[in-house]
Amino acid sequence: MKKKPVKKVLLSLALALILPMISCLGSAGANSEDGVKYEFEDGVNNGAQIYTDYKGETDDGTPFDLSGATCIFIGQKGTSTSVNVEVDKEGIYELIVRYAEPFDKNKKVQYLNVNDANQGEVSFSYTLEWKEISAGIVKLGAGTNNIEFESYWGYTFFDYLIVKPADESITNLKVSKTLTNPNASKEAKSLMSYLCDVYGKHIISGQQELCGSHNYSGAEAEFTYIQEKTGEMPALRGFDFMNYRGNGLFWDDLCAERVIEWYNEKNGIPTVCWHWFSPANIGKSADNSFYTDSTTFSISKALTPGTQENTALLNDIDFMATKLQQLEDANVPILFRPLHEAEGGWFWWGAEGPEPCVELYRLLYDKFTNEYGLDNLIWVWTSYTFATSSQWYPGDDVVDIVGYDKYNAKDGLPNGSAISATFYSLVKLTNGNKLVTMSENDTIPRVGNLINESAGWLYFCPWYGWWLTGEQNNPVDWLTEMYKSEYCITLDELPDLKTYPISGFESTPTAKVTPTSTKTTPTPTPNTVLIGDVNGDGSVNSIDFGYYKMYLLGTIKDFPVENDLAVGDLNNDGSINSIDFGYMKMYLLGMIKVFPIAS
Repeated sequence: MKKKPVKKVLLSLALALILPMISCLGSAGANSEDGVKYEFEDGVNNGAQIYTDYKGETDDGTPFDLSGATCIFIGQKGTSTSVNVEVDKEGIYELIVRYAEPFDKNKKVQYLNVNDANQGEVSFSYTLEWKEISAGIVKLGAGTNNIEFESYWGYTFFDYLIVKPADESITNLKVSKTLTNPNASKEAKSLMSYLCDVYGKHIISGQQELCGSHNYSGAEAEFTYIQEKTGEMPALRGFDFMNYRGNGLFWDDLCAERVIEWYNEKNGIPTVCWHWFSPANIGKSADNSFYTDSTTFSISKALTPGTQENTALLNDIDFMATKLQQLEDANVPILFRPLHEAEGGWFWWGAEGPEPCVELYRLLYDKFTNEYGLDNLIWVWTSYTFATSSQWYPGDDVVDIVGYDKYNAKDGLPNGSAISATFYSLVKLTNGNKLVTMSENDTIPRVGNLINESAGWLYFCPWYGWWLTGEQNNPVDWLTEMYKSEYCITLDELPDLKTYPISGFESTPTAKVTPTSTKTTPTPTPNTVLIGDVNGDGSVNSIDFGYYKMYLLGTIKDFPVENDLAVGDLNNDGSINSIDFGYMKMYLLGMIKVFPIAS
Protein backbone atom coordinates (compact mmCIF):
# COMPACT_ATOMS: atom_id res chain seq x y z
CA MET A 1 0.00 0.00 0.00
CA LYS A 2 1.45 3.35 -0.94
CA LYS A 3 2.03 5.91 1.79
CA LYS A 4 0.38 8.96 0.29
CA PRO A 5 -1.98 10.41 2.93
CA VAL A 6 0.65 12.54 4.71
CA LYS A 7 1.97 13.84 1.42
CA LYS A 8 -1.56 14.63 0.36
CA VAL A 9 -2.12 16.74 3.45
CA LEU A 10 0.98 18.73 2.52
CA LEU A 11 -0.16 18.95 -1.10
CA SER A 12 -3.59 20.15 0.06
CA LEU A 13 -2.00 22.86 2.17
CA ALA A 14 0.21 23.90 -0.73
CA LEU A 15 -2.71 24.06 -3.09
CA ALA A 16 -4.72 26.00 -0.54
CA LEU A 17 -1.98 28.62 -0.61
CA ILE A 18 -1.37 28.51 -4.35
CA LEU A 19 -4.95 28.69 -5.65
CA PRO A 20 -5.77 32.07 -4.05
CA MET A 21 -2.45 33.37 -5.41
CA ILE A 22 -3.45 32.18 -8.89
CA SER A 23 -6.74 34.06 -8.60
CA CYS A 24 -4.89 37.20 -7.59
CA LEU A 25 -2.42 36.80 -10.41
CA GLY A 26 -5.26 36.46 -12.88
CA SER A 27 -6.74 39.73 -11.72
CA ALA A 28 -3.61 41.75 -12.28
CA GLY A 29 -1.55 42.92 -15.22
CA ALA A 30 -2.48 44.71 -18.40
CA ASN A 31 -5.80 42.94 -18.69
CA SER A 32 -8.40 45.29 -17.24
CA GLU A 33 -11.75 44.22 -15.84
CA ASP A 34 -13.30 44.96 -19.24
CA GLY A 35 -10.71 42.77 -20.94
CA VAL A 36 -8.60 43.07 -24.07
CA LYS A 37 -10.13 42.58 -27.55
CA TYR A 38 -8.53 40.51 -30.31
CA GLU A 39 -9.84 40.45 -33.91
CA PHE A 40 -9.95 37.02 -35.53
CA GLU A 41 -9.05 38.42 -38.97
CA ASP A 42 -5.66 39.35 -37.45
CA GLY A 43 -5.06 35.82 -36.24
CA VAL A 44 -4.20 32.49 -37.81
CA ASN A 45 -6.88 30.92 -39.98
CA ASN A 46 -6.74 27.35 -41.23
CA GLY A 47 -9.07 26.74 -44.16
CA ALA A 48 -11.37 29.49 -42.93
CA GLN A 49 -12.89 32.26 -45.05
CA ILE A 50 -12.65 36.01 -44.37
CA TYR A 51 -15.60 38.31 -45.07
CA THR A 52 -16.27 42.03 -44.62
CA ASP A 53 -19.84 43.40 -44.24
CA TYR A 54 -21.19 39.96 -45.04
CA LYS A 55 -24.83 39.51 -46.04
CA GLY A 56 -26.48 36.21 -46.81
CA GLU A 57 -29.48 33.92 -46.53
CA THR A 58 -30.23 30.90 -44.39
CA ASP A 59 -31.18 27.57 -45.90
CA ASP A 60 -34.86 28.55 -45.73
CA GLY A 61 -34.24 31.89 -47.43
CA THR A 62 -34.23 34.14 -44.37
CA PRO A 63 -31.83 37.06 -44.94
CA PHE A 64 -29.18 38.02 -42.38
CA ASP A 65 -26.84 41.02 -42.27
CA LEU A 66 -23.42 40.96 -40.56
CA SER A 67 -22.38 44.42 -41.73
CA GLY A 68 -19.98 46.52 -39.72
CA ALA A 69 -17.39 43.81 -39.17
CA THR A 70 -14.67 41.81 -40.86
CA CYS A 71 -15.17 38.23 -39.75
CA ILE A 72 -13.98 34.67 -40.09
CA PHE A 73 -16.20 31.76 -41.19
CA ILE A 74 -15.29 28.17 -40.27
CA GLY A 75 -17.23 25.53 -42.16
CA GLN A 76 -16.15 21.94 -42.63
CA LYS A 77 -14.48 19.87 -39.93
CA GLY A 78 -10.77 20.62 -39.74
CA THR A 79 -11.07 24.36 -40.39
CA SER A 80 -10.21 26.71 -37.54
CA THR A 81 -9.54 30.28 -36.47
CA SER A 82 -7.21 31.38 -33.68
CA VAL A 83 -5.63 34.45 -32.09
CA ASN A 84 -2.56 34.92 -29.92
CA VAL A 85 -3.37 36.73 -26.69
CA GLU A 86 -0.97 38.36 -24.25
CA VAL A 87 -1.37 38.33 -20.46
CA ASP A 88 1.06 39.77 -17.95
CA LYS A 89 0.36 37.29 -15.19
CA GLU A 90 -0.46 33.60 -15.01
CA GLY A 91 -4.03 33.17 -13.89
CA ILE A 92 -7.63 32.23 -14.62
CA TYR A 93 -9.29 34.20 -17.44
CA GLU A 94 -12.70 34.30 -19.06
CA LEU A 95 -13.06 34.22 -22.85
CA ILE A 96 -15.85 36.27 -24.44
CA VAL A 97 -16.50 35.65 -28.13
CA ARG A 98 -18.68 37.57 -30.62
CA TYR A 99 -20.24 35.25 -33.19
CA ALA A 100 -23.17 34.66 -35.54
CA GLU A 101 -24.70 31.25 -36.32
CA PRO A 102 -27.56 31.50 -38.84
CA PHE A 103 -27.57 27.95 -40.21
CA ASP A 104 -28.85 25.64 -37.45
CA LYS A 105 -31.93 26.59 -35.45
CA ASN A 106 -30.72 24.37 -32.64
CA LYS A 107 -26.99 25.04 -32.27
CA LYS A 108 -23.51 24.44 -33.63
CA VAL A 109 -20.67 23.14 -31.45
CA GLN A 110 -16.95 23.85 -31.88
CA TYR A 111 -13.81 22.69 -30.10
CA LEU A 112 -11.99 25.20 -27.89
CA ASN A 113 -8.22 24.69 -27.88
CA VAL A 114 -5.81 26.64 -25.68
CA ASN A 115 -2.12 26.39 -26.51
CA ASP A 116 -2.88 23.31 -28.68
CA ALA A 117 -4.68 21.53 -25.82
CA ASN A 118 -8.40 20.83 -26.09
CA GLN A 119 -10.37 22.52 -23.31
CA GLY A 120 -13.80 21.20 -24.19
CA GLU A 121 -16.54 22.23 -26.55
CA VAL A 122 -18.41 25.52 -26.96
CA SER A 123 -22.04 25.68 -28.04
CA PHE A 124 -23.14 28.45 -30.42
CA SER A 125 -26.92 28.87 -30.48
CA TYR A 126 -28.88 30.09 -33.49
CA THR A 127 -28.65 33.83 -34.17
CA LEU A 128 -29.03 35.97 -37.31
CA GLU A 129 -27.00 38.82 -35.82
CA TRP A 130 -23.83 39.32 -33.86
CA LYS A 131 -23.98 38.03 -30.29
CA GLU A 132 -21.48 37.90 -27.39
CA ILE A 133 -21.24 34.83 -25.16
CA SER A 134 -18.79 33.39 -22.65
CA ALA A 135 -16.74 30.70 -24.35
CA GLY A 136 -15.35 29.43 -21.06
CA ILE A 137 -12.91 30.13 -18.25
CA VAL A 138 -9.35 28.88 -18.70
CA LYS A 139 -5.93 29.13 -17.15
CA LEU A 140 -3.42 31.14 -19.18
CA GLY A 141 0.30 31.44 -18.67
CA ALA A 142 2.18 34.71 -18.50
CA GLY A 143 3.07 35.88 -22.00
CA THR A 144 1.62 34.61 -25.28
CA ASN A 145 -1.25 32.10 -25.39
CA ASN A 146 -3.04 30.76 -28.47
CA ILE A 147 -6.84 30.55 -28.37
CA GLU A 148 -8.36 28.48 -31.19
CA PHE A 149 -11.89 27.56 -32.26
CA GLU A 150 -11.76 24.38 -34.33
CA SER A 151 -14.69 23.21 -36.41
CA TYR A 152 -16.70 20.35 -34.95
CA TRP A 153 -20.13 21.11 -36.40
CA GLY A 154 -18.75 24.20 -38.19
CA TYR A 155 -20.78 26.85 -40.02
CA THR A 156 -20.19 29.69 -37.57
CA PHE A 157 -18.96 33.29 -38.08
CA PHE A 158 -16.43 34.79 -35.62
CA ASP A 159 -15.78 38.51 -35.14
CA TYR A 160 -13.58 39.03 -32.07
CA LEU A 161 -12.43 37.57 -28.75
CA ILE A 162 -12.23 39.40 -25.41
CA VAL A 163 -9.94 38.07 -22.68
CA LYS A 164 -10.54 39.27 -19.12
CA PRO A 165 -9.73 38.11 -15.57
CA ALA A 166 -12.30 35.64 -14.27
CA ASP A 167 -14.52 36.43 -11.31
CA GLU A 168 -12.83 35.25 -8.09
CA SER A 169 -16.13 33.92 -6.75
CA ILE A 170 -16.03 31.37 -9.57
CA THR A 171 -12.37 30.41 -9.39
CA ASN A 172 -11.85 30.01 -5.64
CA LEU A 173 -13.89 26.75 -5.55
CA LYS A 174 -15.28 27.38 -2.07
CA VAL A 175 -18.53 25.45 -1.63
CA SER A 176 -20.55 25.54 1.59
CA LYS A 177 -21.00 22.30 3.48
CA THR A 178 -24.72 21.90 3.03
CA LEU A 179 -27.29 19.61 1.45
CA THR A 180 -30.60 20.54 -0.14
CA ASN A 181 -32.43 18.16 2.20
CA PRO A 182 -32.40 19.82 5.65
CA ASN A 183 -33.13 16.42 7.22
CA ALA A 184 -30.18 14.68 5.56
CA SER A 185 -28.84 11.69 7.46
CA LYS A 186 -25.64 11.85 9.44
CA GLU A 187 -24.00 9.54 6.90
CA ALA A 188 -25.02 11.80 4.00
CA LYS A 189 -23.64 14.83 5.84
CA SER A 190 -20.37 13.06 6.62
CA LEU A 191 -19.93 12.07 2.97
CA MET A 192 -20.77 15.56 1.71
CA SER A 193 -18.42 17.09 4.28
CA TYR A 194 -15.58 14.94 2.98
CA LEU A 195 -16.36 15.78 -0.64
CA CYS A 196 -16.29 19.49 0.16
CA ASP A 197 -12.98 19.14 1.97
CA VAL A 198 -11.16 17.50 -0.96
CA TYR A 199 -12.84 19.53 -3.75
CA GLY A 200 -10.30 21.43 -5.82
CA LYS A 201 -7.38 19.85 -3.95
CA HIS A 202 -7.57 16.24 -5.20
CA ILE A 203 -9.58 14.13 -7.59
CA ILE A 204 -11.41 11.02 -6.36
CA SER A 205 -10.92 7.93 -8.52
CA GLY A 206 -14.08 6.22 -9.71
CA GLN A 207 -15.29 3.45 -12.01
CA GLN A 208 -18.71 2.40 -13.34
CA GLU A 209 -19.59 -1.26 -12.92
CA LEU A 210 -21.14 -3.45 -15.59
CA CYS A 211 -24.95 -3.47 -15.33
CA GLY A 212 -26.88 -6.63 -14.56
CA SER A 213 -26.66 -9.62 -12.27
CA HIS A 214 -23.20 -10.16 -10.84
CA ASN A 215 -23.49 -13.89 -10.43
CA TYR A 216 -21.38 -14.57 -13.49
CA SER A 217 -17.74 -14.56 -14.59
CA GLY A 218 -16.26 -11.19 -15.45
CA ALA A 219 -18.64 -9.15 -13.31
CA GLU A 220 -15.71 -7.42 -11.60
CA ALA A 221 -13.69 -7.10 -14.81
CA GLU A 222 -13.13 -3.32 -14.67
CA PHE A 223 -12.03 -3.35 -11.03
CA THR A 224 -9.77 -6.33 -11.52
CA TYR A 225 -8.26 -4.59 -14.55
CA ILE A 226 -7.54 -1.42 -12.60
CA GLN A 227 -5.99 -3.33 -9.71
CA GLU A 228 -3.84 -5.46 -12.01
CA LYS A 229 -2.57 -2.46 -13.99
CA THR A 230 -2.13 0.05 -11.16
CA GLY A 231 -2.09 -1.88 -7.90
CA GLU A 232 -4.93 0.32 -6.65
CA MET A 233 -8.71 0.31 -6.42
CA PRO A 234 -11.07 3.20 -7.22
CA ALA A 235 -12.55 5.05 -4.26
CA LEU A 236 -15.93 5.51 -5.92
CA ARG A 237 -18.07 2.92 -7.67
CA GLY A 238 -20.86 3.65 -10.13
CA PHE A 239 -24.06 1.58 -10.00
CA ASP A 240 -27.15 1.54 -12.22
CA PHE A 241 -30.65 0.88 -10.83
CA MET A 242 -31.98 0.25 -14.34
CA ASN A 243 -33.57 -3.10 -13.47
CA TYR A 244 -35.65 -1.80 -10.57
CA ARG A 245 -39.05 -1.28 -12.12
CA GLY A 246 -42.66 -1.16 -11.03
CA ASN A 247 -45.66 -2.45 -12.97
CA GLY A 248 -44.63 -6.08 -12.48
CA LEU A 249 -41.42 -5.70 -14.52
CA PHE A 250 -38.94 -5.86 -11.62
CA TRP A 251 -35.81 -7.96 -12.04
CA ASP A 252 -33.59 -8.19 -8.98
CA ASP A 253 -29.95 -8.02 -10.06
CA LEU A 254 -28.96 -7.41 -6.41
CA CYS A 255 -27.64 -3.96 -7.22
CA ALA A 256 -28.90 -2.48 -3.94
CA GLU A 257 -27.08 -5.21 -2.04
CA ARG A 258 -23.86 -4.38 -3.90
CA VAL A 259 -24.26 -0.71 -3.03
CA ILE A 260 -24.63 -1.63 0.65
CA GLU A 261 -21.59 -3.90 0.49
CA TRP A 262 -19.47 -1.24 -1.25
CA TYR A 263 -20.18 1.35 1.44
CA ASN A 264 -20.53 -0.74 4.61
CA GLU A 265 -17.86 -3.37 3.93
CA LYS A 266 -15.44 -1.68 1.50
CA ASN A 267 -15.77 1.89 2.85
CA GLY A 268 -16.26 3.08 -0.73
CA ILE A 269 -18.32 5.94 -2.15
CA PRO A 270 -21.41 4.77 -4.11
CA THR A 271 -22.94 6.75 -6.97
CA VAL A 272 -26.19 5.53 -8.56
CA CYS A 273 -27.60 6.40 -11.99
CA TRP A 274 -30.92 5.20 -13.40
CA HIS A 275 -31.37 4.15 -17.02
CA TRP A 276 -35.14 4.37 -16.74
CA PHE A 277 -36.87 2.01 -19.15
CA SER A 278 -40.18 3.34 -20.48
CA PRO A 279 -42.56 2.76 -17.55
CA ALA A 280 -44.80 -0.30 -18.00
CA ASN A 281 -43.13 -0.73 -21.44
CA ILE A 282 -45.52 1.86 -22.85
CA GLY A 283 -44.38 2.84 -26.35
CA LYS A 284 -41.53 0.32 -26.26
CA SER A 285 -40.14 -0.66 -29.66
CA ALA A 286 -36.80 -2.15 -28.53
CA ASP A 287 -35.29 -3.55 -25.34
CA ASN A 288 -33.28 -0.39 -24.60
CA SER A 289 -36.46 1.63 -24.17
CA PHE A 290 -34.78 4.38 -22.15
CA TYR A 291 -33.59 5.71 -25.54
CA THR A 292 -35.85 8.09 -27.44
CA ASP A 293 -35.36 6.01 -30.58
CA SER A 294 -36.66 2.92 -28.79
CA THR A 295 -39.89 4.24 -27.28
CA THR A 296 -42.72 6.67 -27.91
CA PHE A 297 -43.28 7.10 -24.17
CA SER A 298 -44.23 10.73 -23.57
CA ILE A 299 -42.91 12.57 -20.53
CA SER A 300 -45.63 15.22 -20.93
CA LYS A 301 -48.36 12.58 -20.77
CA ALA A 302 -46.58 10.96 -17.84
CA LEU A 303 -46.83 14.23 -15.91
CA THR A 304 -50.57 14.50 -16.64
CA PRO A 305 -52.69 12.97 -13.84
CA GLY A 306 -55.11 10.28 -14.95
CA THR A 307 -53.15 9.03 -17.94
CA GLN A 308 -51.83 5.48 -18.19
CA GLU A 309 -48.37 7.00 -18.55
CA ASN A 310 -48.80 8.86 -15.25
CA THR A 311 -49.95 5.72 -13.44
CA ALA A 312 -47.02 3.73 -14.83
CA LEU A 313 -44.53 6.49 -13.98
CA LEU A 314 -45.73 6.75 -10.37
CA ASN A 315 -45.62 2.97 -9.98
CA ASP A 316 -41.96 3.00 -11.06
CA ILE A 317 -41.20 5.82 -8.63
CA ASP A 318 -42.98 4.00 -5.81
CA PHE A 319 -41.00 0.84 -6.46
CA MET A 320 -37.70 2.69 -6.73
CA ALA A 321 -38.43 4.18 -3.32
CA THR A 322 -38.36 0.67 -1.82
CA LYS A 323 -34.83 0.09 -3.07
CA LEU A 324 -33.63 3.50 -1.91
CA GLN A 325 -35.29 2.79 1.44
CA GLN A 326 -33.34 -0.46 1.61
CA LEU A 327 -30.15 1.59 1.36
CA GLU A 328 -31.29 4.07 4.01
CA ASP A 329 -32.23 1.23 6.35
CA ALA A 330 -28.61 0.06 6.01
CA ASN A 331 -27.37 3.62 6.76
CA VAL A 332 -25.91 3.96 3.26
CA PRO A 333 -25.75 7.41 1.60
CA ILE A 334 -25.48 7.61 -2.19
CA LEU A 335 -24.77 10.16 -4.88
CA PHE A 336 -28.08 9.81 -6.73
CA ARG A 337 -28.04 10.85 -10.42
CA PRO A 338 -31.46 10.49 -12.07
CA LEU A 339 -32.46 11.80 -15.53
CA HIS A 340 -28.83 12.05 -16.66
CA GLU A 341 -27.82 13.56 -20.02
CA ALA A 342 -31.34 14.92 -20.48
CA GLU A 343 -30.31 17.88 -22.62
CA GLY A 344 -28.87 15.53 -25.23
CA GLY A 345 -32.41 14.44 -26.07
CA TRP A 346 -31.48 10.79 -26.63
CA PHE A 347 -33.35 9.63 -23.50
CA TRP A 348 -37.15 9.89 -23.26
CA TRP A 349 -36.95 12.17 -20.22
CA GLY A 350 -35.19 14.81 -22.33
CA ALA A 351 -37.05 14.30 -25.60
CA GLU A 352 -39.65 17.03 -25.08
CA GLY A 353 -37.48 19.92 -23.90
CA PRO A 354 -36.43 21.39 -20.56
CA GLU A 355 -39.77 22.25 -18.93
CA PRO A 356 -41.20 18.71 -18.53
CA CYS A 357 -37.76 17.33 -17.65
CA VAL A 358 -37.28 19.85 -14.85
CA GLU A 359 -40.83 19.13 -13.65
CA LEU A 360 -40.08 15.40 -13.52
CA TYR A 361 -36.79 15.91 -11.69
CA ARG A 362 -38.49 18.09 -9.09
CA LEU A 363 -41.28 15.50 -8.78
CA LEU A 364 -38.67 12.82 -8.06
CA TYR A 365 -37.02 15.04 -5.48
CA ASP A 366 -40.35 15.81 -3.78
CA LYS A 367 -41.53 12.18 -3.78
CA PHE A 368 -38.29 10.69 -2.52
CA THR A 369 -37.38 13.46 -0.07
CA ASN A 370 -40.70 14.72 1.28
CA GLU A 371 -43.17 11.89 0.75
CA TYR A 372 -40.91 8.92 1.42
CA GLY A 373 -38.51 10.68 3.77
CA LEU A 374 -35.38 9.32 2.08
CA ASP A 375 -32.62 11.29 3.79
CA ASN A 376 -29.66 9.35 2.41
CA LEU A 377 -29.63 10.90 -1.08
CA ILE A 378 -27.10 13.44 -2.35
CA TRP A 379 -28.64 14.73 -5.58
CA VAL A 380 -26.51 14.99 -8.74
CA TRP A 381 -27.68 16.77 -11.90
CA THR A 382 -25.87 16.00 -15.16
CA SER A 383 -25.50 19.22 -17.14
CA TYR A 384 -23.91 20.52 -20.30
CA THR A 385 -22.35 23.85 -21.20
CA PHE A 386 -24.72 24.79 -24.00
CA ALA A 387 -26.35 28.21 -24.19
CA THR A 388 -29.60 26.48 -23.19
CA SER A 389 -28.19 24.52 -20.22
CA SER A 390 -29.46 26.97 -17.61
CA GLN A 391 -33.02 26.24 -18.81
CA TRP A 392 -32.53 22.56 -17.99
CA TYR A 393 -31.06 23.16 -14.52
CA PRO A 394 -33.65 22.04 -11.92
CA GLY A 395 -32.57 24.62 -9.32
CA ASP A 396 -30.14 25.07 -6.43
CA ASP A 397 -32.83 23.93 -3.99
CA VAL A 398 -32.90 20.39 -5.42
CA VAL A 399 -29.32 19.87 -6.68
CA ASP A 400 -26.27 19.15 -4.51
CA ILE A 401 -23.66 18.36 -7.18
CA VAL A 402 -23.41 19.26 -10.87
CA GLY A 403 -22.03 16.52 -13.11
CA TYR A 404 -20.72 16.39 -16.66
CA ASP A 405 -20.44 13.30 -18.86
CA LYS A 406 -17.25 13.71 -20.90
CA TYR A 407 -16.79 11.74 -24.11
CA ASN A 408 -14.27 13.67 -26.20
CA ALA A 409 -11.62 11.24 -27.38
CA LYS A 410 -11.42 11.73 -31.14
CA ASP A 411 -9.73 10.42 -34.26
CA GLY A 412 -8.85 7.15 -32.49
CA LEU A 413 -6.71 8.93 -29.90
CA PRO A 414 -7.18 9.50 -26.15
CA ASN A 415 -7.87 13.03 -24.95
CA GLY A 416 -6.14 13.71 -21.63
CA SER A 417 -7.19 17.34 -21.42
CA ALA A 418 -8.66 18.55 -18.13
CA ILE A 419 -11.20 20.57 -20.20
CA SER A 420 -10.95 23.42 -17.72
CA ALA A 421 -13.19 25.66 -19.84
CA THR A 422 -15.98 23.11 -19.45
CA PHE A 423 -15.28 22.74 -15.73
CA TYR A 424 -15.46 26.47 -15.00
CA SER A 425 -18.51 26.93 -17.22
CA LEU A 426 -20.28 24.41 -14.99
CA VAL A 427 -19.00 26.18 -11.87
CA LYS A 428 -20.39 29.41 -13.29
CA LEU A 429 -23.79 27.74 -13.96
CA THR A 430 -24.50 27.86 -10.20
CA ASN A 431 -22.28 30.87 -9.36
CA GLY A 432 -19.84 28.53 -7.65
CA ASN A 433 -22.44 27.23 -5.19
CA LYS A 434 -22.22 23.54 -6.13
CA LEU A 435 -19.50 20.92 -6.41
CA VAL A 436 -18.70 20.02 -10.03
CA THR A 437 -17.75 16.50 -11.05
CA MET A 438 -16.98 14.33 -14.08
CA SER A 439 -19.89 11.93 -13.58
CA GLU A 440 -18.97 9.80 -16.62
CA ASN A 441 -16.03 9.85 -19.00
CA ASP A 442 -13.97 8.09 -21.60
CA THR A 443 -10.36 9.29 -21.17
CA ILE A 444 -9.43 10.17 -17.60
CA PRO A 445 -7.77 13.63 -17.66
CA ARG A 446 -4.02 13.45 -17.15
CA VAL A 447 -2.77 14.51 -13.74
CA GLY A 448 -0.48 17.24 -15.02
CA ASN A 449 -3.29 18.81 -17.01
CA LEU A 450 -5.64 18.83 -14.01
CA ILE A 451 -3.07 20.60 -11.88
CA ASN A 452 -1.68 22.91 -14.56
CA GLU A 453 -5.13 23.97 -15.78
CA SER A 454 -6.55 24.31 -12.23
CA ALA A 455 -9.52 22.13 -13.19
CA GLY A 456 -10.91 20.97 -9.86
CA TRP A 457 -13.16 18.08 -10.95
CA LEU A 458 -14.42 16.27 -7.81
CA TYR A 459 -14.11 12.77 -9.25
CA PHE A 460 -13.82 10.85 -12.51
CA CYS A 461 -15.80 7.72 -13.42
CA PRO A 462 -15.11 5.96 -16.75
CA TRP A 463 -17.95 3.93 -18.22
CA TYR A 464 -17.38 0.19 -18.18
CA GLY A 465 -15.73 -2.05 -20.76
CA TRP A 466 -13.95 -0.50 -23.72
CA TRP A 467 -14.43 3.02 -22.36
CA LEU A 468 -11.95 2.09 -19.63
CA THR A 469 -9.77 -0.59 -21.22
CA GLY A 470 -9.45 0.65 -24.80
CA GLU A 471 -6.00 2.10 -25.46
CA GLN A 472 -7.61 4.88 -27.51
CA ASN A 473 -9.47 5.91 -24.37
CA ASN A 474 -7.15 5.15 -21.44
CA PRO A 475 -3.59 4.07 -22.23
CA VAL A 476 -2.25 1.88 -19.42
CA ASP A 477 0.62 4.24 -18.64
CA TRP A 478 -1.81 7.16 -18.31
CA LEU A 479 -4.06 5.08 -16.04
CA THR A 480 -1.14 4.06 -13.85
CA GLU A 481 0.17 7.61 -13.73
CA MET A 482 -3.18 8.82 -12.41
CA TYR A 483 -3.74 6.09 -9.82
CA LYS A 484 -0.17 6.37 -8.50
CA SER A 485 -0.22 10.16 -8.25
CA GLU A 486 -0.47 12.18 -5.05
CA TYR A 487 -3.38 14.09 -6.60
CA CYS A 488 -5.61 11.02 -6.99
CA ILE A 489 -7.51 9.52 -4.05
CA THR A 490 -7.85 5.73 -4.15
CA LEU A 491 -10.00 3.40 -2.06
CA ASP A 492 -7.34 2.72 0.57
CA GLU A 493 -6.90 6.45 1.18
CA LEU A 494 -10.48 7.26 2.07
CA PRO A 495 -11.17 8.13 5.71
CA ASP A 496 -13.86 6.28 7.64
CA LEU A 497 -16.82 7.71 5.75
CA LYS A 498 -19.31 6.86 8.50
CA THR A 499 -17.52 8.92 11.13
CA TYR A 500 -16.02 11.72 9.04
CA PRO A 501 -16.47 15.02 10.94
CA ILE A 502 -19.41 17.20 9.91
CA SER A 503 -18.14 20.30 11.69
CA GLY A 504 -18.98 23.43 9.74
CA PHE A 505 -21.96 21.76 8.10
CA GLU A 506 -24.73 24.25 7.38
CA SER A 507 -28.17 22.78 7.94
CA THR A 508 -31.47 23.88 9.40
CA PRO A 509 -33.74 20.84 9.76
CA THR A 510 -37.38 21.46 9.05
CA ALA A 511 -40.47 19.33 9.51
CA LYS A 512 -41.12 16.90 6.68
CA VAL A 513 -44.28 17.42 4.67
CA THR A 514 -45.99 14.21 3.59
CA PRO A 515 -48.54 14.74 0.81
CA THR A 516 -51.96 13.22 1.34
CA SER A 517 -52.25 9.95 -0.58
CA THR A 518 -54.90 9.81 -3.31
CA LYS A 519 -55.01 6.01 -3.15
CA THR A 520 -57.84 4.29 -1.31
CA THR A 521 -56.44 2.98 1.98
CA PRO A 522 -57.71 -0.20 3.64
CA THR A 523 -59.95 0.40 6.63
CA PRO A 524 -58.10 0.02 9.94
CA THR A 525 -59.30 -2.69 12.29
CA PRO A 526 -60.72 -1.68 15.69
CA ASN A 527 -57.28 -2.05 17.32
CA THR A 528 -55.94 0.62 14.90
CA VAL A 529 -53.93 -1.89 12.84
CA LEU A 530 -53.66 -0.77 9.19
CA ILE A 531 -53.82 -3.95 7.14
CA GLY A 532 -50.93 -4.17 4.68
CA ASP A 533 -48.84 -1.41 6.29
CA VAL A 534 -45.99 -3.76 7.15
CA ASN A 535 -43.43 -1.01 7.71
CA GLY A 536 -45.69 1.04 9.98
CA ASP A 537 -45.44 4.36 8.13
CA GLY A 538 -49.20 4.97 8.16
CA SER A 539 -49.96 4.09 4.53
CA VAL A 540 -50.00 1.12 2.19
CA ASN A 541 -47.72 1.63 -0.80
CA SER A 542 -44.92 0.10 -2.85
CA ILE A 543 -42.55 0.20 0.12
CA ASP A 544 -44.74 -2.44 1.77
CA PHE A 545 -44.69 -4.40 -1.51
CA GLY A 546 -40.89 -4.40 -1.32
CA TYR A 547 -40.96 -5.72 2.24
CA TYR A 548 -43.26 -8.57 1.19
CA LYS A 549 -40.78 -9.55 -1.52
CA MET A 550 -37.83 -9.44 0.89
CA TYR A 551 -39.81 -11.48 3.42
CA LEU A 552 -40.70 -14.20 0.91
CA LEU A 553 -37.14 -14.33 -0.41
CA GLY A 554 -35.82 -14.74 3.12
CA THR A 555 -33.90 -11.44 3.04
CA ILE A 556 -35.74 -10.42 6.22
CA LYS A 557 -37.35 -12.67 8.84
CA ASP A 558 -39.83 -10.14 10.24
CA PHE A 559 -41.63 -7.02 9.10
CA PRO A 560 -40.73 -3.69 10.77
CA VAL A 561 -44.12 -3.64 12.57
CA GLU A 562 -44.50 -5.67 15.77
CA ASN A 563 -47.75 -7.52 14.97
CA ASP A 564 -46.63 -9.11 11.69
CA LEU A 565 -49.47 -11.58 11.26
CA ALA A 566 -52.27 -9.14 12.09
CA VAL A 567 -50.93 -6.62 9.56
CA GLY A 568 -49.46 -8.84 6.85
CA ASP A 569 -51.95 -11.71 6.52
CA LEU A 570 -54.10 -10.06 3.86
CA ASN A 571 -56.52 -12.98 3.27
CA ASN A 572 -56.79 -14.15 6.91
CA ASP A 573 -55.58 -17.70 6.21
CA GLY A 574 -53.31 -17.68 9.24
CA SER A 575 -49.98 -17.24 7.45
CA ILE A 576 -47.99 -14.75 5.37
CA ASN A 577 -47.20 -16.24 1.97
CA SER A 578 -47.16 -15.66 -1.79
CA ILE A 579 -50.95 -15.31 -1.82
CA ASP A 580 -50.66 -12.18 0.33
CA PHE A 581 -47.91 -10.94 -2.01
CA GLY A 582 -50.32 -11.35 -4.93
CA TYR A 583 -53.08 -9.43 -3.14
CA MET A 584 -50.66 -6.59 -2.36
CA LYS A 585 -49.68 -6.40 -6.02
CA MET A 586 -53.34 -6.31 -7.14
CA TYR A 587 -54.08 -3.57 -4.62
CA LEU A 588 -51.22 -1.37 -5.77
CA LEU A 589 -52.24 -1.85 -9.41
CA GLY A 590 -55.78 -0.75 -8.54
CA MET A 591 -57.30 -4.17 -9.32
CA ILE A 592 -58.86 -4.37 -5.82
CA LYS A 593 -59.89 -1.60 -3.43
CA VAL A 594 -59.66 -3.55 -0.15
CA PHE A 595 -57.94 -6.71 1.00
CA PRO A 596 -60.00 -9.90 1.58
CA ILE A 597 -59.53 -9.71 5.36
CA ALA A 598 -61.20 -6.29 5.45
CA SER A 599 -64.27 -7.51 3.60
